[in-house]
Amino acid sequence: MLARQRFVVVGIVVLAIVVAFPLAHILGWSFGYFGIDDPPILSRDLPLTTVMGYGIALAAGVFCFVHKRTFALAMEVAEEMSKVTWPSREETGNATVVVLATVVICSIGLGAFDAVWLWLTNLVLGIGTGDVAAGS
Repeated sequence: MLARQRFVVVGIVVLAIVVAFPLAHILGWSFGYFGIDDPPILSRDLPLTTVMGYGIALAAGVFCFVHKRTFALAMEVAEEMSKVTWPSREETGNATVVVLATVVICSIGLGAFDAVWLWLTNLVLGIGTGDVAAGS
């Protein structure tokens, strides 16, 4: 139980960090798009939008910890994930080979279809056959 709770806590912290960076950039773009001034906080390298983005992400992370239903849901997800039977390395390798072989076979089939369709289209339109009247 404690190990799962540790995974949930680390997951929430990592998610808040991952969300903070793009959120700060989206806010910066939005301020620029709408012509809103983005004043620096403490230094030129720390504008208001960066502080807002990281603040919102921090608040969302804290909310996930404090809100009992959200934290309970995250714990339930971690519990269910512990019940999953993960494939072995050999099974994963075999499945990867099957997927790659299928992609290659489908690519060859689509390439052949495309070549035949191009040939038929050129035949119908008379492109490249020399049947077109001389232009001069």
